[in-house]
Amino acid sequence: MKEFRLGAFVVQHRYRVDPNERPKLLNLLGQIRDHAYDLGVAQFEVWLEDADSWLVTEIHGYDSWSHFKRLSAKDLPETMQDVYAELERLIEGGLGGIETHTWNAATLPEP
Repeated sequence: MKEFRLGAFVVQHRYRVDPNERPKLLNLLGQIRDHAYDLGVAQFEVWLEDADSWLVTEIHGYDSWSHFKRLSAKDLPETMQDVYAELERLIEGGLGGIETHTWNAATLPEP
């Protein structure tokens, strides 16, 4: 199986947040990143687009699809529920406004 820097299974979340809310957004994403690494994700990255200052892209890398499923099945602690509730208020269209894509090593392009 091919291996990639991000992991063998990758989840991408794209959404829009008012650039004036960036300080609050970055604080929340820092808490989400720390929680994700505590859970055991292989990689966590955030990209803020230059061409569209409202666009945010989160990348979560996992060792495998089953690794993703195991971590996704864990209950979200109450403190993280509060973080996601605040994030929902910042995202245009709320959490329903998030566009999600997944890839595995077999469908990712060669580096």
